[in-house]
Amino acid sequence: MTQNIREIKLKDKDFPEILREIPFPPKKLSVWGDWPKAKYYLSIVGTRRNSAYGEEILRKIIAGLAPYGFATVSGMATGIDTVVAKASLENKMPTIAVLGSGLAREAFYPPKNWALAERVTEAGGAIISEYDHNMKATLWSFPQRNRIISGLSQATLVVEAPEKSGALITAKFALDQNRDVLAIPGSAFSQNSAGTNRLIKQGAALVESAEDVLRAYGIHLGVGHPSGVSDTLDLSPEEKQILEALVEPMDVDSLIRKSKIPTQTAQSVIGLLEIRGIIKKIGNEYVKNI
Repeated sequence: MTQNIREIKLKDKDFPEILREIPFPPKKLSVWGDWPKAKYYLSIVGTRRNSAYGEEILRKIIAGLAPYGFATVSGMATGIDTVVAKASLENKMPTIAVLGSGLAREAFYPPKNWALAERVTEAGGAIISEYDHNMKATLWSFPQRNRIISGLSQATLVVEAPEKSGALITAKFALDQNRDVLAIPGSAFSQNSAGTNRLIKQGAALVESAEDVLRAYGIHLGVGHPSGVSDTLDLSPEEKQILEALVEPMDVDSLIRKSKIPTQTAQSVIGLLEIRGIIKKIGNEYVKNI
């Protein structure tokens, strides 16, 4: 695959305005792919050694945000960054990855994620770097690039982070940039949650679902609206079919039969509606939550 790389400078009109606002913005950015145009941007960071819990809750949150016009921003490292990229692609959500190296294949870090980076660019996302194309990653290049990760979004979500995680550096940059910091809580016995739990104690917004992120962005499910969501959000035809079928409490098999949607598609739609808080499960039956 041929890399389509362009350079944008701080003075250029297509340089991201939100990034101009931060202290010490990069003088230039190399961009591989297309810069996603989204309504909202959310930076997501975390440990390179995430747990199954961290991956599961992050995937649910990204799936729940997908219909609302979000793009994700992360770092393309192993662990949480990789989950961000993969889950964004799976939910057809644009994503931006900020590297701690140059964009040339010989310099790209981590090398194991090269194929993932190609998928991101093919799907309309971007891999970006402030470094020269052939510059290899160094100990200082990762903390330095973290200010760009936080600087590209209105808020930074920290998923899992031990006490000395680089994700906490990104959270500190976000605060210095006057951006919101969100954090997912975890067990008091989990080393991976020590940093996120401390952030919450210090005032970071606690996030357990996509709805918590939406509230942090001022996006609310519209109580009393026929669709149960904001006027700015249109339900897909399949979502409308599920809601129209759910005229009374019913189990999942009955709901799927009544909706006349193929089973696998219906299961995915039902799961998404539940994540978004539009329907909820009481016992073995689903009901509308609007």
